[in-house]
Parts: sequence; structure tokens; C-alpha cells
Amino acid sequence: MDTLITLNIIGYAAVLAGGLVLGTLFGRSIVADVTGAMHSLDSRVVALETTLHLSGSNTNAPIDPATAAIKAHAEATTKLAAAIETHAAAQASASASVATKS
Repeated sequence: MDTLITLNIIGYAAVLAGGLVLGTLFGRSIVADVTGAMHSLDSRVVALETTLHLSGSNTNAPIDPATAAIKAHAEATTKLAAAIETHAAAQASASASVATKS
């Protein structure tokens, strides 16, 4: 009985050692791949940010039609939100005056 327990523990130790070795080997390659991908992504983001900052610093540049449309839409949405708030306030005051009369 003691021999089976000893052999079982030795088997677990062998599997643990093999797992550590394989984990170390494949872990290094995975980390190297992920690091390369992150550096590539970082360089693309830096290039995009640089392009945006350089194009944003030019004040004489003509406005892109899509940008103008987005800006107009944002302004219209802001006006609509203000109108909804005004309407809600008017409804609330009308409801309050009806409640006080009854």
C-alpha cells in the first residue's frame, strides 16, 4: 500500500515538473507573440494620434462635409433635449396645479 502511494506521488511530481517545463517554454513564446502584437498596435495608435493632432492644428483647413453634418446633428440633438426638458417641466407644473385644485 505504501508503495502505491509513493508511486502515485512520484507520478504527480513528474506531471507537475513536465507542466512547469512546458508552461515555461510555451509561455515565453506566447508572451513574445502578445508583446509583438501590442507594440504593433501601439505604433498604429501613435501614428493615428499624430495624424489627428497635426490635422487638428491646421485652422485653415476646410471642414469635411461629414464633420459638418455630425456637428449639425449634435446641435439639433442638444436643442431637442432642451425642448424635451422644457416640456417635461411644463407638464410637471401643470400636473401640480391640477393636483392642488382637486
